[in-house]
Amino acid sequence: MGGSKKVPVKGVAAVAGAVLLLVVAFTTPFSGDGQAEMQTAQASATVDVSTGGDGAAVAAARVAVSSPPEGQPAVSIPQPTPGAQPVQTVVISVDGGCETADGTIRKFLDTAKQVQGRFTFFMSGLCLLPDAQRMLYQPPGHLPGTSDIGFATPELVDQRIRVFTDMWREGHEVGTHFLGHFCGGSGVDSWSSEDWRSEISQARTFLDQWAGNNPQVTDTSLTLPFDSSVIVGDRTPCLEGQRQAMWDAFTAEGFRYEASDPGTLVWPKKVAGGRLWQFPLPALKLGGTDKWVLSMDYNLLVNQTGGATDVDPAECDQVAQQTYETFMNALDGVYNGNRAPLFLGTHLNSWACGAYITALERFIVDAKAKYPDIMFVSNRDLADWLDAMDPAELKSLQKLEEQRY
Repeated sequence: MGGSKKVPVKGVAAVAGAVLLLVVAFTTPFSGDGQAEMQTAQASATVDVSTGGDGAAVAAARVAVSSPPEGQPAVSIPQPTPGAQPVQTVVISVDGGCETADGTIRKFLDTAKQVQGRFTFFMSGLCLLPDAQRMLYQPPGHLPGTSDIGFATPELVDQRIRVFTDMWREGHEVGTHFLGHFCGGSGVDSWSSEDWRSEISQARTFLDQWAGNNPQVTDTSLTLPFDSSVIVGDRTPCLEGQRQAMWDAFTAEGFRYEASDPGTLVWPKKVAGGRLWQFPLPALKLGGTDKWVLSMDYNLLVNQTGGATDVDPAECDQVAQQTYETFMNALDGVYNGNRAPLFLGTHLNSWACGAYITALERFIVDAKAKYPDIMFVSNRDLADWLDAMDPAELKSLQKLEEQRY
């Protein structure tokens, strides 16, 4: 559930109405009703507590995750050579990243298979922590057990574990969208580095100890093929947070990249003294207009419907078509221009009759058909590629002007 604070790009449309949209997005718990966002050695998750903070029972520990994680399928992004165009990469990230009752994530994984793509799923960690265990969560600056988004629907946890398992084994990345999604002055924007590290530590714990917190999951064969050590990147709630405090915490936690800034269509650079790649959401030209809008579904929604999530079918079709054109025009621009990675963000929600899912899936399939040499890669894949690139070649790419089209 990312968002935007400022869009420091000349000509970018202000994201008015974001507060209204955030209210809509965050009052729905992880219920899976379509509105929610949603090497093989094994180690047991340790759960030493017999009850949650409110007296709720916690099951005995059992094997819940694979530590170290199972290996993933390899991906090879060709390195650029002097005088030749680099591979065009497209990076799609999902805020929330947890399966819903109608199988939205599963369908999206099927789309990835069609293009041999790998995506990044920024997990909202409370989707594995049932409401009965909410008091285990100690959010910085807030009362224990409180959150601006919902806790897990217990009946969905086993389905989520199965989908996370497929997600990992098919090569996708699991990052973090943190836990309570607190925005605004009393939210993450006020957090210290220690607060961020507390949030990250708890997010890791809820992932690694998911089985102990979900005694209703009786299939003891369910074991995630990864543990929380795979988390090397993030997107913060609403794109907020004091950057230095965030960066200090993220580097201390072993993160390799940060994806919470607005940006433009340029080649990525490192921040935090060269310790973190910065993978921003770029401003894209809204199809058929002169507006530049961040490449996230709800930023588009605010500019297309004024933030209304329920519109009539005819308008839904218009939203889907305009969103598709926005993505395709941006790809045309960078593919025929500076070849900067194209970052697109989504929540895979049902806003505007699911127009954003429809448009994104159509774009993915059509983009690969139009440009067979493009590669859909995760943020982690991109970081690996950039880190392995010849420094002189990378520097020359980073000097290219932002792509306009």
